[in-house]
Amino acid sequence: MSNLLEIKNLRTTFSTMQGKADAIRGVDLQVKENEILGIVGESGSGKSVTMKSVMGLLPRSAKVTADALIYKGEDLTKKKEKELRSFRGREMAMIFQDPMTALNPLRTIGYHLTEVICRYRKVSKKEAEAIAIEMLRQVGIPSPEERMKQYPHEFSGGMRQRVIISMALCCEPSLLIADEPTTALDVTIQAQILDLLKQLKQDRGMSVVLISHDMGVMANMCDRIAVMYGGVLVEEGKVDEIFYQPKHPYTKDLLRSIPRPEVTRGARLQAIDGAPPTLHNMPKGCPFATRCQYATEKCFEIMPETRVFSDTQNAKCHLLTGKEE
Repeated sequence: MSNLLEIKNLRTTFSTMQGKADAIRGVDLQVKENEILGIVGESGSGKSVTMKSVMGLLPRSAKVTADALIYKGEDLTKKKEKELRSFRGREMAMIFQDPMTALNPLRTIGYHLTEVICRYRKVSKKEAEAIAIEMLRQVGIPSPEERMKQYPHEFSGGMRQRVIISMALCCEPSLLIADEPTTALDVTIQAQILDLLKQLKQDRGMSVVLISHDMGVMANMCDRIAVMYGGVLVEEGKVDEIFYQPKHPYTKDLLRSIPRPEVTRGARLQAIDGAPPTLHNMPKGCPFATRCQYATEKCFEIMPETRVFSDTQNAKCHLLTGKEE
């Protein structure tokens, strides 16, 4: 499969009252056509900021640089802001964590959908309403004609998330970014939303970037997984490679921390000791060094090179052997 999106040396820095905060530090990542790529890691690891940097959805305090952001053969770093505004939504769309904060409580569901359609597609208001109704029907919302007249507070959490998904798909994007789309939902609704995303991906032939901290979701949904920590991509590979042949100590610790059904009652669950580094105090070397039981002095001082293990799997760690990129 060819690359739909290729990210080269992405760096994102925020200007704060405490000084510069390095959120993303040299990320290289590819999203292939018609695949689901999972980005996993603890809160604050840089998952959401990475994709928001690509889309240009960060505040003015953020400075984003990259050697290249290649999308369908075009370098987004060479596009002007006006061009990027028309590009967002039409080619890339994003589903956010909390659907209630993504919807205006004073506007109807129909208003939200038709506004997006009229902005990016040259259709009349009547045509936009027909498209909106069909989109609600496709994401499994019953009686969409009546639902168009209702307000966000009249929908359940799962139904609001379906509305957000329909908004994201209104302009038929090639890349859908789902930022922890099931965080605020109960387990049953989570499964329904994830099944919906998988079905829409198959029906439309689009690519999906799924951002989550849930390794179980990654296993069931994704073709490949990218593991992030401290603003650095520490490992990536196919699902089977990550789950059955993990290389980086952080990936292994994440997998060990998953609760297992065979654990006896009252047994203590495994956790990763320590806390992630703060953005204002990132280590010079491997960001996981302060929590890694195998860390050496070199780990604290020098950022590891990328070690390649197969055409699909690589990791950044001094303790690993393999061909450097």
